[in-house]
Amino acid sequence: MNRQALALAITAVASAPLATAADGTIHFTGNVVSQTCTVAVNGVVSPAVATVTLPTVSASQLDSADKSAGTTSFDIQLKDCAGTATAAAAFFESSNNVDPVSGYLHNADGTASNVALRLIDRASGQVIRAGNANQRTGNTLVNIDASGAANMPYAVEYVALGTSTSGSVVSAVTFSIDYE
Repeated sequence: MNRQALALAITAVASAPLATAADGTIHFTGNVVSQTCTVAVNGVVSPAVATVTLPTVSASQLDSADKSAGTTSFDIQLKDCAGTATAAAAFFESSNNVDPVSGYLHNADGTASNVALRLIDRASGQVIRAGNANQRTGNTLVNIDASGAANMPYAVEYVALGTSTSGSVVSAVTFSIDYE
């Protein structure tokens, strides 16, 4: 085939109209609320950094993958809420400290190996995958009472990624509040 015929064929194919059809329409809706609440973690008012201290556990309790130990409760409290929202839940954000698959918190600054931290929704007992959008439908919504207060119960625990070794465990997670 000569070059001129090939160029003509490519031009004809490239300029042919595409067959398309409208198969439907998607409407998007949402709400923006003027919600203002004072947020605290275990009584420490945000935006201060709250610290939750887990108990010291033996490495033998974390001797194989998925074993957990040292479950420790913490609460995120809302008070003085003004606005139209009637319920809330925390959304634990993704960051460099969060494993994108499991949602576990990396032992970013500690010396123990093969150990991470796992968040739990205490109201449902379900593991929270930090950074995962499913939290928005999976985390328990807590009602904001008539006084504008709510208490959201969570927990954190050590989880083995394999045979853990002794050392410190240090991590952090950022959260935001989702209102309904």
